Amino acid sequence: MELPFVTLDVFTTTRYRGNPLAVVTIPAGSPPLSQDQKQTIAREFNLSETVFVHDVPDPESNKQRVIDIFITDAEIPFAGHPTIGTAVFLRPQGVDTLIAKAGPIALVETASGHVQAEIPHNVRQHAKTLADLPAPGPGQFNVDASIRRLERDAPLFSIVNGMTFALINLPDLDNLAQVSLSGTQIPSEQLLDDGWQTGFLSKYFYVFVNQKTENSKTIFSIRSRMMEASFEDPATGSAACALSCYLTLQQPDLQNQIFRFEIDQGVEMGRESNIAVEVALRDSKIDTVKLSGTATQVMHGHVTV
Repeated sequence: MELPFVTLDVFTTTRYRGNPLAVVTIPAGSPPLSQDQKQTIAREFNLSETVFVHDVPDPESNKQRVIDIFITDAEIPFAGHPTIGTAVFLRPQGVDTLIAKAGPIALVETASGHVQAEIPHNVRQHAKTLADLPAPGPGQFNVDASIRRLERDAPLFSIVNGMTFALINLPDLDNLAQVSLSGTQIPSEQLLDDGWQTGFLSKYFYVFVNQKTENSKTIFSIRSRMMEASFEDPATGSAACALSCYLTLQQPDLQNQIFRFEIDQGVEMGRESNIAVEVALRDSKIDTVKLSGTATQVMHGHVTV
């Protein structure tokens, strides 16, 4: 059996920047892939994520698609750059909803080639921080004492159950350039609240660059980097959503407002990515989270199963 695939660079209009993504289509009527087969294909692509799209027999009338999102060693409920990349790929078919494990994701085309996705969310700030690790692994924290202190005290924040980030606020871009891979995974089972102790946990470093107000909307410009053990991610939409929700909840006025976050990630590794998130509040709680971006296709072909 041969399955068509494309790769796209996501959160960029320039090939070979942004975050690469593989999208594999499972045609309607094809034999289903096992979990092991999907995991093997994701490992073969060896990208941060691979998406499997379940095609439908009636694409003219059915504008929803079920998707499965895999990293190289597990399936995950949601991730941002796979959502945006898959949405851009499927827009010519008129697809307006993706069904991920985390829930349905409504899509809107905001400009030619740009999409906005309403992200399922179940936000939670966990009681512990990295300072509560009973036995930090070798290289778990930065060698610089000031960065190490900020790492240890950073909040652990989930955008959904299974996707959690240590949100580490650094004072300037020089400090952001100094952060390095730890080579050591963070043991989520030792740090996260009961019922939340599985899934993805990594460090998300960020620096405030600018803040302005336009049309009564507060806009934050941010630079960021995402580090997970021995891997740096060029663009992490789920982390950008988590950070945007966390920062929104820190604002002094939590009445019905919309905050916009324009986040540039991957600059230091030569794969600049431009991510936008809008968070709307209702009655002092997160109401909607909307992730925006674009993607450009790089390769296409077939996977033999």
